[in-house]
Amino acid sequence: MNCLKVHPELLIKRIDIKLRDGEYTFLNILNEYNIPIKIYYDYLIGIDEYKLKNVWNHVISRWNTMKLSLKSNGDFKNSEYAYGEYHQIHYKMKDDELNILLNDFINDSPVRCLFVANCIQNYIYPK
Repeated sequence: MNCLKVHPELLIKRIDIKLRDGEYTFLNILNEYNIPIKIYYDYLIGIDEYKLKNVWNHVISRWNTMKLSLKSNGDFKNSEYAYGEYHQIHYKMKDDELNILLNDFINDSPVRCLFVANCIQNYIYPK
């Protein structure tokens, strides 16, 4: 789990009671690495719905910042990660929409999946 900035178990303190019934699947790739992904899903189900767009916007903002900082890196420019545009959302979204957006963003990439997990950690515990 050294690919994550914070051990997921520390996030348990920030999980509130379940506000909605929803099912997330975007981090399921991490199951094979024994990362407790349910903690992330429980966090999202426990925050107010209007904050879901903020989670998406946080992930996309960090992704776009990373892409901008690596734009002159030849290895990055030739990688699959240099392609695709993602934009912030300014309307209230539901759990299923966030799940679809994140699944599309991750696109079965363990690297992107870890990136999203770290972004959610950073959203919960900003540094």
